[in-house]
Order: sequence, then C-alpha cells, then structure tokens
Amino acid sequence: RLSRRGRTIIFSIHQPRYSIFKLFDSLTLLASGKVLYHGPAKHALEYFSSIGYECEPFNNPADFFLDVINGDSTAVAASKEDHRPVGTGKVAEENVDSNVVDVLHQKYLSSSLYQSTKEALGKVELGRGSKQRLSKKEHEITYANGFLTQLYWVSKRSLKNLIRNPQASIAQIAVTVILALVVGAIFFGVKLDRSGIQNRVGSLFFVTTNQCFSSVSAIELFIRDKKLFV
Repeated sequence: RLSRRGRTIIFSIHQPRYSIFKLFDSLTLLASGKVLYHGPAKHALEYFSSIGYECEPFNNPADFFLDVINGDSTAVAASKEDHRPVGTGKVAEENVDSNVVDVLHQKYLSSSLYQSTKEALGKVELGRGSKQRLSKKEHEITYANGFLTQLYWVSKRSLKNLIRNPQASIAQIAVTVILALVVGAIFFGVKLDRSGIQNRVGSLFFVTTNQCFSSVSAIELFIRDKKLFV
C-alpha cells in the first residue's frame, strides 16, 4: 500500500524461502565489493549452471547462491575436484577457496548479462549528456524537503521515542528536582550584600555547569539515531 503511493520501500529478508525468492524480479549478488551477478532472478540458476555451478534438486536458490559465494556448496566442491591439478595437496584447495569470488567476478564480466547492462548504462549516460561539463550546482547536495519539514518530523520522532520510553525521562526529571532542592537549600536566604552577590554568581555558575554536562547525554542518542538514519 505504501509503495503504491509512490514511496520507496527498503527492507531486509534474512534467508528467504523459495516462495519469497521466486517473487524477486531482479537479482544482484555482491561479494567483497565485486558484482558476481546482476540480472533477472529467474535466469540466475541458468547462468550459474552455464559456468559450472549446478544447483542440487530441492535446494533453495537463495541458499545455493550464498553457498557458492562462500565456497561451501557441493557445486564448488565438485568444481574444485574438476580443476585441481594432479599431485597437489591442501595448499591448492585453500587457493581455490580464496579465489572463488575473483573467478565468479571474472566470469560475470565476460558474460552477456554484463555486456547488456553496460550498454544500457551507456545509453542512460548519453541521454543525460554526461560529456557536457557539469555545473557546480549539480554537485551540491539538495534535499526534497526544507529544514522546517525535517525539524518537524525529527522532533515528532524524538517525542514518540520519549513517550514510548518514559523511564529515562522520569529519571532525568527526578535528578533535576533533587539537584534543584540541593542548590536551593545551599543558597537559601542569601543576603543583599557583597558576599550575597558572590554567592549568587556561584549558584549561577553551578547551575550553568550542571545543565551543560547533563546535555552531554544527548550525544549517545545522536550516535544511535545517526546509525539508523545512515
């Protein structure tokens, strides 16, 4: 329902079963920052079969792809047996394991899927006129919403978090009230003379310092929310 309203939905599915995987339109496989496959999800098994990695019957394709990338599948083991030189031992096996990602990446670069993707991207670049010099304005970071809109939604989010977790707010209020009573008791009945002025300066300094240090606790909230935002 949200996606039909024009919103982009990003969510994570851990170990999707086949009934979920078959709903995917496009599939991109990445490992160590390298693209191992990008194309229609329904053609992924055919592609891996064509490069020598056959999926076993009744095996989940999503698990199969992860196993191949990690070098744990029986398809990789069979490939190692076919390509292992005669008279070599454990060293050759470790080299094959470490080079699985590189081999898959090179095979993808030489495939027709990569060529078609490269041509499509080239057409997009030409359509945008990428050869023309980009102005400085295009390099500036722009936002879809203004500062007031961002401030409104961030403040609303923070208010909801405070309402959902009242324990922290109650603790802060209790500490503030106790400190207020302590400071009030210490500086109660200050006289209107030179020593009274000095006492008032000391009380203001103490209150200001306390407020500054108490606001430092907001840094932890900022760090946690920043990770979620990024």
